[in-house]
Amino acid sequence: MKKRIPYVIFLVSLLSLTVLCGCDKSTKSAQEKQEKTENQEQVTKEETDRKKNNTINLYYLNAQEDGFKKVSCKLQHSDDPKEMANEVLYKLSDTENNNTDKYKASIFDGVVINDVNVSRGKATIDFGAGYIQLSHTQEVLLRTSVVKSLLQIQGIDGVLFSVNGSSLLDNDKMPVGLMEASTILTDDGQADIYSAKKKVKMYYTNETGDKLIPYLTELTVTDNVPLETQVLLALKNPPASKKNLKSPLPSDFYVNQTQILNNICYVDLSSEVEKAAVNVKEKVTVYAMVNSLADLDTAYQVQFTIDGKKISKLNEFENFDALLTSDFSLCK
Repeated sequence: MKKRIPYVIFLVSLLSLTVLCGCDKSTKSAQEKQEKTENQEQVTKEETDRKKNNTINLYYLNAQEDGFKKVSCKLQHSDDPKEMANEVLYKLSDTENNNTDKYKASIFDGVVINDVNVSRGKATIDFGAGYIQLSHTQEVLLRTSVVKSLLQIQGIDGVLFSVNGSSLLDNDKMPVGLMEASTILTDDGQADIYSAKKKVKMYYTNETGDKLIPYLTELTVTDNVPLETQVLLALKNPPASKKNLKSPLPSDFYVNQTQILNNICYVDLSSEVEKAAVNVKEKVTVYAMVNSLADLDTAYQVQFTIDGKKISKLNEFENFDALLTSDFSLCK
């Protein structure tokens, strides 16, 4: 019996150590859980206090217009979510007083708000026709800014958008639907907000440079480069797998700027466009650009300038300064 006492003592000690370790882990886990709960309660309390004080963060555009600048604002209206929503939208579009060197209005010039309605926790914002003139990047910035700002109002849990009474459609012609907190990309609304897939029809030329060949592909719209600019730049690089497609543009072709206004795509090109692509007729070069842009459905006509100036003749192509529409007679 005496020989077994140390062994029994060892077992008792080991069991005690195990129990102590288990208790320590349980205590640590309980503390961590309590701290997490306290942090969540603190955030919830701060959010509740902020709503009670009618103080929210307005999400303006930053100075570079590639993200957001949060600006604290105490709303004048306190009881009516619709009036509060109207106040927020007015401030987000108030370019006169909020166009500073630090932030800018997120509801762009030319975008009119026809109506605002709040019912059962949903705010419906109806825009005028000017909304459809926005680039994809501008659309995403505007919607993100509006949604993140309005969701802070007590009584608004989601936002719907429409244009002249019709549901807002995405690039695939499907309704955008209700935007809630879960649909906002990041806390600052910046990560990947420009990223989107868009099916486009590009018009390359054949090997002899006298015909256009339509080619359906998909572009990833990224950063703050307008889709129209990306389409023109993509014309420089036909897919390597398609040996029958040739670029209709000179290799050093560059786009200074593209802008959509009143269903017209204004395109300012660099002077390199005057260097004809090898064995490509100027008419083919011009309508490769026009057809590709018009197929986006953001504009029906194209107005070209070169380094900011209207040029009546592009080499052998007459009326280069006119409003141009699609010409499918050149398609193979």
